[in-house]
Amino acid sequence: MLSKYVHTWKTGDQIITFSWLGNVDIAVGRVYALAFNQEGEILLVTDGQSQPKWWLPGGGIEVGETPEQALARELLEEANATLHQAIKIGVQRADDLAGNQDHHAFFWCRVTLGRNFVPNHEVIARCLVKPEKFLDALFWGRKDPKAGLLLKTALEIDREQFIR
Repeated sequence: MLSKYVHTWKTGDQIITFSWLGNVDIAVGRVYALAFNQEGEILLVTDGQSQPKWWLPGGGIEVGETPEQALARELLEEANATLHQAIKIGVQRADDLAGNQDHHAFFWCRVTLGRNFVPNHEVIARCLVKPEKFLDALFWGRKDPKAGLLLKTALEIDREQFIR
């Protein structure tokens, strides 16, 4: 674990500690996308609760799915985005006070947004942000030191994978 990338988050009466493990090979229960479109903008989604809090598209892995299949399904469900390419950035461990533990994988992705976005599940809106606005738009972007690491790594992968 990289101790400088540990963040504690309190929501209601629940406290969760997120610890960055790096690009390790471990079973994960959730996946998240730093999804880039053709113009190099990053996709975020929201449920519109309170203030618009934007987060990364993603969610749980269903029985029989690989992380990449779950990522493709979640992007389509939450943002009408088609996944073209995905590269794992790394994994975080999530621990709560009750002793529950889960692992979440983060991926750099290349996506195409469908024109017709119909809110589905908890997501009511999607937006695209320029990389320089990402940390301010992502609701935990300035609070969790991992956000800067994810952005830096995703931008490096994006430069390697795609020529505009």
